[in-house]
Amino acid sequence: MDSQTSIVRTLVDHFFRRFFDNDTVQVEGDTLTTVVRALAIVTAPGIAIGFRLANQYPDPRWSYPRPPWAAIGDQYCFVLLSFVVMGAVSIFEWEMLFPDRLDFLVLSPLSVKPLQMLAAKAAALVAFLALFLFSCNVFGIVMLPAVSHGDFFRQIYAQAAAVLLAGAFAALLILALGGVLLCVLDSTRFRMASPILQMFSVMALALLVLQYVKAGDAMQALLSEPLGIARWMPPVWFLGVYQRLLHGDAAPAFALPMARYALRATVIAAAVVLLTYPLAWARMRKMAIEGASRSRTQPSRWLARLVHGVVRRPGERAVFHFIGQTIARNNRYQVYLAMYGGTGLALAIACAVTFRVNHGSMHPGLSYPGLHAVLPLLLFWLIAGLRVAFAFPQNLAAGWVFRITGVYTGECASAARKWVFLCALALTCSIVAALRAAGWDARHLLVQSVFGLCISILLTDGFFFSQQTVPFNRPRMPGKTSFPLMLSLYLGVFPLFVQLVIVAEMQLEKHPAKLLLPALMTIGIHTALTLLHRGPGEVEEEMEGYEGEFQLLGLS
Repeated sequence: MDSQTSIVRTLVDHFFRRFFDNDTVQVEGDTLTTVVRALAIVTAPGIAIGFRLANQYPDPRWSYPRPPWAAIGDQYCFVLLSFVVMGAVSIFEWEMLFPDRLDFLVLSPLSVKPLQMLAAKAAALVAFLALFLFSCNVFGIVMLPAVSHGDFFRQIYAQAAAVLLAGAFAALLILALGGVLLCVLDSTRFRMASPILQMFSVMALALLVLQYVKAGDAMQALLSEPLGIARWMPPVWFLGVYQRLLHGDAAPAFALPMARYALRATVIAAAVVLLTYPLAWARMRKMAIEGASRSRTQPSRWLARLVHGVVRRPGERAVFHFIGQTIARNNRYQVYLAMYGGTGLALAIACAVTFRVNHGSMHPGLSYPGLHAVLPLLLFWLIAGLRVAFAFPQNLAAGWVFRITGVYTGECASAARKWVFLCALALTCSIVAALRAAGWDARHLLVQSVFGLCISILLTDGFFFSQQTVPFNRPRMPGKTSFPLMLSLYLGVFPLFVQLVIVAEMQLEKHPAKLLLPALMTIGIHTALTLLHRGPGEVEEEMEGYEGEFQLLGLS
């Protein structure tokens, strides 16, 4: 019995550590440092929100108390935080929610029973999610009741129940979706559906946050009878639990039906997880042992001709195909791209769709300037996501191939830029087609097409100007990434860039002949940046005498 218990504990520790075996947060194999860093990231928002609200609740003996609906908005903020954090954590660890092929191939030949492996993985998963659920809510559970001058212990009880249920439901929902997909789809279709589901899940989480930022002060209109869009917002369900536990029968009218939705949804999600998790585990084990049968399909002729027309040199073409195949087979890169793509979609929808408060209720509508923001928003987040994905060194072992085959580093960087540009061009065509289906005329579509082409060229040059390495093969260089610089880019330069594009698009729609000006400016900037790129010979000269992995193959 002791030996069996020891095996399970070892497996639990192994599976728990693998949750943090990630290039995004891993620090030289130091699991403890990685855990502390990850927990600090999810804990900081609760502390910041708590301190921000400290001045919003003056002493009722000396000033007017905070309005009831404003207080409900503050409570919703903590419920939303728990829901979004646990949903994001579950999506980020998507491929680790279930044992993967490597786990089965390594552990199956050992004296480990299948039930032991399943129990250990489930225990590690519960411990991992519980750790993050506790960390993101521990300070908010105490800070809001402390500053609100109400019934302290009752509010702690109400908030703890609401935020913990909200976070647990978000994690269970992602687990249930993954389990259902694994049970219904085969391995090939599952790999195709996973990034799509991840992207739309991130989009939904980001939309919830953006909705609160834009309409956080309109909680009364959102939750007034009849309940419309609020019925489809899961955090609002758990806000109903909060209000019922805090005020009882004196809670607002929305609280009772929302609390019922919350309890039913949590029970259903838990039941689906309990049913599908063992089935999905058994299916993955069978696929790992038998091996996934893959039928290689030839790419379409028009796509092959396009690639051969754009990417002419053999070295570039090899790197071009390497990029596509690496992203297709590595779920970690798909998660990065899904997060960036989901964020871009959420921002685009938030700009294009507005909510008006009329007669105490909220009504959605389309924003004409907001529709012009869709193109620059999606292009920016697509190219930025590809830039981030290319920078993660998850394929360093393949770097020696490009060295011994004589592929110039400049060719590798050029192939990466062409790959990104073609993706941006395809996205531009999709957006223009969607706008045409929405009824836009030829003049507006021409402006969108020209701006899409210009933005694709400029953003590709800007994000990949300094990259002179094979994608996915650049080692980490501590200190090279400046957090203040990245913060300035996303919070300072990015909003200004989108606003300028909107203004320019709307002005040039009145005078289409002036489209020649941005086209000429783009050509000039692109030509200047191309001339500034160092030649392949200069890059190769720096690598002379390089004692890299292609000589030793990592065997020393």
